[in-house]
Amino acid sequence: MRNGADRADGPHEWPRTLRLPQRPPMLVYLDLNHWISLAKAWTGHPSGRDSEELLATCLNAVQLGNAVFPISDTIYIEISKIRQHRQRRDLREVIEKLSRFTVVTSRSIVAAHEVEALLDRLVGPNPHTVNTMDYLDWGVARAFGMRGGFTVMSADGEDVSGTVRSSHPDGPLAFDQLLAEAELELNRRVIEGPSPDEDHEMRELGWDPATSVGIAERRAAQEIEQVARFDRDSGWRRGRIRDVVAAREVLIEVNEALFRGVSERGATLEAIFPRPDDARRAFDSMPSFDVAVSLKTAYHRDPKHRWTPNDIHDIDALGSTLPYCDIVVTDRAVASNAEQAKLPERLQTIVLSSLDDLPQHL
Repeated sequence: MRNGADRADGPHEWPRTLRLPQRPPMLVYLDLNHWISLAKAWTGHPSGRDSEELLATCLNAVQLGNAVFPISDTIYIEISKIRQHRQRRDLREVIEKLSRFTVVTSRSIVAAHEVEALLDRLVGPNPHTVNTMDYLDWGVARAFGMRGGFTVMSADGEDVSGTVRSSHPDGPLAFDQLLAEAELELNRRVIEGPSPDEDHEMRELGWDPATSVGIAERRAAQEIEQVARFDRDSGWRRGRIRDVVAAREVLIEVNEALFRGVSERGATLEAIFPRPDDARRAFDSMPSFDVAVSLKTAYHRDPKHRWTPNDIHDIDALGSTLPYCDIVVTDRAVASNAEQAKLPERLQTIVLSSLDDLPQHL
């Protein structure tokens, strides 16, 4: 192990405040390209015929309780970029059938819990109790780290859901069913987006899928700026490249959670990490941080790599899924970089690049 160039030795620190589901069923995460293949099989598209048996196998695994196929915030964002409503609708149908809108929580929330676990060990418990939450949940709101659900508000801004529920003409259970159906429809509509007839009206009301795309573009631009720095001094690529990538990851991605956790404990970073090796070992112990930094380091080692928003989406998705799911099916390039960084071995996760390899693991 070369200090600053490779991951520091040591075990991962797993957050106790992030509640993982019991196994079985196993958690199987698919990236968008594989959902598209299954959607083609679902709709009988000619190019999806080879995937029909695979889709049946996946559906059977869900039916038998052997597997869960959650989606992430990245899937929602990437689907929103698809222009054709029919393709978005086809994706919604197969996602609803296979995932049942089960979601993993966002990478930023996962990282915040990992930071708290790290500080608990190095400094002590946070006097401000951190709420335990489920890694696996239901619905688009939970995928983005929000509470979700509907409430009924009065004209004065008061939550009157309980009063309305108890006084509903058909009874409280009918009220609950009404809200459940509304939330289900919301999840369907978020993935499908507006139909061609509704597109103009929705944009007039403020719907703009380009917003989330713009965030990824800005983050990709930050990596492109870093490429230029490495190009000016290529010695970094042969030396302490991981140190540079990790420092930027702390500053850009986890600084807010880290600053909050340190401040609430009345500590300082200098006292927690008196030596560089202490910081390396600590941050590399966070599973999602390890995934993100390992992949970014692999990309930055290659001076020919051209950063795109899709790279950002891939890293976010794998940061929240590779450490906590049992199987991750991604594209060939991402899988190759993950394998070279020995992430599947460290995290005991099966990483595949082909759906054809999935049935043998279900």
